[in-house]
Amino acid sequence: MTGDRGSHTLIRAGRLIDGLGGPPIERAALLIQDSTILAVGPEKDVFAPEAAPVKNLDYSDKTVMPGMVDCHTHHNGFGDGRAGDDLATLPDEILVLKSARNARTSLLTGVTTFRENGPKNVTMLRLRDAIRDGREIGPRMVLCGRPVAIIGGHMDYMGSPATGPVAGRAMVRQLVKEGADYIKITATGGSTRTSFPMLPSFNVDELSAIVDEAHKFGKLTATHCSSTQGIINSLDAGVDMIIHCIFKEADGTDRFREDVAERIGNRGAFVNPTLHVPRSTIWALEHKKADTGLTPAEQVKLDDQSRSFEARMEDARRLTEMGLKLITGSDSSWGDYMLGNTMYETECLTMAGLSNMQGLQSVTGEAAKALGVDDEVGTLEPGKQADVIAMRGNPDEDLNALWDVTDVMLAGQLIDRGSTSLIAATRQHVPHSHG
Repeated sequence: MTGDRGSHTLIRAGRLIDGLGGPPIERAALLIQDSTILAVGPEKDVFAPEAAPVKNLDYSDKTVMPGMVDCHTHHNGFGDGRAGDDLATLPDEILVLKSARNARTSLLTGVTTFRENGPKNVTMLRLRDAIRDGREIGPRMVLCGRPVAIIGGHMDYMGSPATGPVAGRAMVRQLVKEGADYIKITATGGSTRTSFPMLPSFNVDELSAIVDEAHKFGKLTATHCSSTQGIINSLDAGVDMIIHCIFKEADGTDRFREDVAERIGNRGAFVNPTLHVPRSTIWALEHKKADTGLTPAEQVKLDDQSRSFEARMEDARRLTEMGLKLITGSDSSWGDYMLGNTMYETECLTMAGLSNMQGLQSVTGEAAKALGVDDEVGTLEPGKQADVIAMRGNPDEDLNALWDVTDVMLAGQLIDRGSTSLIAATRQHVPHSHG
């Protein structure tokens, strides 16, 4: 064991999942110095330096694993079904306050790193400043600043519309100047009322210029794709991650394109399928149906969302069978999906064919790779940051253990999680009709 300076923490765990995909280590231990992991392995092999002061944490009846990494969040959101168009009309000050509450919720439920996928203006940049200064608490953040969109396109109301390759490059430079960690681009329309979900937004030359400029600055890129042509254009432009990855033709027809999926695999791009978003709307409508009933329009929406979810799940199953790299990105708090419920997206990935351990990797080690932060977080290995969660149960056997997190450690420091009843209140429950 090298080094004896700084404070040491020795964690003993009934089992340890390291995020690398291997079986859990039974009767394991984890040694931390300040914020850094020094050693991990069987309890008999891990010990503090002789005579060094050490804090002992006994989780011998629990599972220890890396803090979760959520690759797709909207911390400005409320998760109450409101449209992004309406959310964007709120003052930035309100959105910063809501984002701070959401970030705290994320951390307390075990998400220690997230990537933000579309805040308004500089709201999340200001929140990151507050967390770094110690005025707020929250997970590590990977920020896009705000998404790059065409005029009138999906999420252009967040503040980064651009037209043409020159303006696209200029917007990337502006976002890098402001402190963006990566660049998100809306390659198709979406839920934005003035956009066209089935049509590509940027031309390929525009998209290529934005991606090229981002890569010049060493920034990864991700594109919102709600139709197949958007996926194709993104691959042509060299994008690093496909978000949603919805296989729909221009007329709205669902049609899985194996040739396009193969291109994603050959490119090595990560896929963030956001499967629980339509399911969260289904659940919200079914709760309302049980409580007060639905209007005819709401029943139509429920039927449409149910069909959409099944189509999305079937496509995800085929992507899984083809061996593509699917990772957990919740897309909360968008629509009806509240932050603090990341586990539901991981659950959907296992429903699409991932094993429980692969699902856990999708929200730890593989997620960290997708964000380019795997040198610091995502796995429990020597040299990594000590972002650790402890829980009752074994998520390798039952993913529901992720709902029973008892302790959260960020950079080697235990977080005061306060009232467990408040944390439990963030969970969105399955309607009785699905029970």
